Amino acid sequence: MSPANRVPAAAEPIARGVIEFLGGRMGTHARVGRARWWTPLRVIIAVGWSFLALGFLSKANCAGGRRGEDGAILLNWDGNRNYTSFCYSDIIPLYGGRGMDQGGFPYAFSWQEGDVTRYMEYPVLAGLFQGLMGWISRATYPVAELFAIPAAGWYFAVTAAVLSCIWVGVLAMVYRLTGNRAWDTILVAASPLVIIHAFTNWDIPSIALAVAGLLAASRGRYVWAGALLGLGTAFKLWPLFLLGAFFVVAWRNRRWVEFIKMALSCAFTWLAVNLPVALAYPAAWREFYRLNETRGAEWTTIYAILSRNLGVELPPSVLNAVGIVLFLAVCAAIAAFGILVPRQPRVAELAYLIVAGFLLVNKVWSPQYSLWLVIPAVLALPRWRLLLSWMLVDAAVWPILMWHMLGAGNNGVPHELLDLAVLGRDGLIIAIAVCIIRQMLGLSSDKVAAAHRGADPLLERKFQRC
Repeated sequence: MSPANRVPAAAEPIARGVIEFLGGRMGTHARVGRARWWTPLRVIIAVGWSFLALGFLSKANCAGGRRGEDGAILLNWDGNRNYTSFCYSDIIPLYGGRGMDQGGFPYAFSWQEGDVTRYMEYPVLAGLFQGLMGWISRATYPVAELFAIPAAGWYFAVTAAVLSCIWVGVLAMVYRLTGNRAWDTILVAASPLVIIHAFTNWDIPSIALAVAGLLAASRGRYVWAGALLGLGTAFKLWPLFLLGAFFVVAWRNRRWVEFIKMALSCAFTWLAVNLPVALAYPAAWREFYRLNETRGAEWTTIYAILSRNLGVELPPSVLNAVGIVLFLAVCAAIAAFGILVPRQPRVAELAYLIVAGFLLVNKVWSPQYSLWLVIPAVLALPRWRLLLSWMLVDAAVWPILMWHMLGAGNNGVPHELLDLAVLGRDGLIIAIAVCIIRQMLGLSSDKVAAAHRGADPLLERKFQRC
């Protein structure tokens, strides 16, 4: 039987209950691997589309509209429905808030907030992507208007459709990266975090570029891998951190040429994307960095918990310094451990530890950032029960946060419930990290390595040594 066609029930206890619910395991004479249409990848994609549909429905209550007294079609957020039904998505209010409804270049748009002139606060590729979605939605809106869909709601629908197609591409790439454990891709396709956060913001393209970079590196195409990671960094910062995993591998194998190719290609691509905008609209280009320097702790960070419970409210400058120092310390510790541990760590193990470390010590953890961790976690530690437990708790943080943000005057939940959910999420993310560290030390079995005869499916053969 092909490894890709091995049923999850053979290896994962948590999958058995679902399979029994759906009709039970295959019979003795079942014809496995001979289906012309329902290949494992197509099954996974079908599951992925189902969860994307649920993700769209989870936000749809915020995309609907009503006609005003003048006949105009307006968004309908009456009754604080963006909080009470936790359907809030940045995509909807930023359609008008960032000038997507007006056309023009995204970084040429500005507005006043007190004495400060504000601009598009997203990295360059993210801003250009929003501008492209705005152009498509404006061009096609006359059709949507016939069905009384508000312009911002249609912009959300168009963006969600494009993000969904990109996510299906991600599933196809993850399917290849999982190698002989292809059914682990179900954990990505059926993640509760997809339902909650696939369309909360514009994170999916950065995930796609990061995964494409990993796939290119696994095929030995290091210049392409670096370019894809550079594009991912131009969309959101976090794909840059994946270079750290390849740095450790290069150090252990004394193969610096490949790493240098990746790093230089990443830097050149990022610069090629950013330089034109930085030169033409310098103030707008700096907005992403300015805002990150001046903003305080986000609601679901450990710093916000300390502030709510102990009254310890650190100013942005201190938070910046603490976050940078802690993250550098985490990276140094991961690098030292990865270099000194007897068995060569797998790329996914290092990637999870780096990204998780960044999220845990950073002052900003927008809840959709948890999507960044899903694929590294699945590739590093495919323990279905543990990962699904984390994803369920992490997904629950969002509705609790929304209900807390209602405020006490609107019967919002107290901060203690939010703090408990955040600590539960952080605790499970740390538990996964501890399991990965034990796995790297050889204190627990490595399912991925065992399925690949000790090899790392994310690395070329020439790097496969202890």
